[in-house]
Amino acid sequence: ILILLMVSSLCMAQYSSHQLYQAYLVGDMQVWGRYLEQGQWERMTKEEQHRYLNYEYGYLAYSIANDANGAKTMLQQFEEHLQEARKTIDESEYYAYMSGLYSYKLSLEKIRILKYAPAIFENIKLAMKKGQNNPFVLAMQGNVEFYSPMGSKEKALAYFEQAEQLYLQTQRYEKWNLRTVQMHIIQCLDKMGRKQEAINQCKQYLEEEPKCVIFNKLLQSINNN
Repeated sequence: ILILLMVSSLCMAQYSSHQLYQAYLVGDMQVWGRYLEQGQWERMTKEEQHRYLNYEYGYLAYSIANDANGAKTMLQQFEEHLQEARKTIDESEYYAYMSGLYSYKLSLEKIRILKYAPAIFENIKLAMKKGQNNPFVLAMQGNVEFYSPMGSKEKALAYFEQAEQLYLQTQRYEKWNLRTVQMHIIQCLDKMGRKQEAINQCKQYLEEEPKCVIFNKLLQSINNN
């Protein structure tokens, strides 16, 4: 058992948060894929499981866009892991993940909107009730406002800006979460017709991370429109 635990720890050590973040910046999501494939959930510490969940959630968005069939299997695994970790993760984050889970299910099965849409809103409401000062929860609420046909880009922007400020005040987060929030801030400004503000914000973020593929593509897209 000790040997198996050591193997699992070595596997996790191969993929540090820094390495995974650098892969995110340059758009090399295959690194995330290998990290998730090699992870041995049962042999992880609680902290390793929490980090693993965060990357599973992030990778699912990429997987749904590029491999819908593979995403269905991964989504089922993510749901199983989330339920297993329910007692050890922050309660507000559990409900935020559940809201995200149903959003992903809706992306894969749009015909079941009457089943999944209420679950998205119910879970994010519970998440906000229990963690309205949690940046991950605020970002998820922003996602709901941003992507929902009945949502508000103005409200989404406010939630994303709150999440950004709270992320910047703490070091206890995976950095890709902050950059994704900042991506949404740019997108909100652009969709609200505040093009120059979106450009300026994008340039500011690029000063911090010049090689970020997402920011570079956004800037090019906004300038071309």
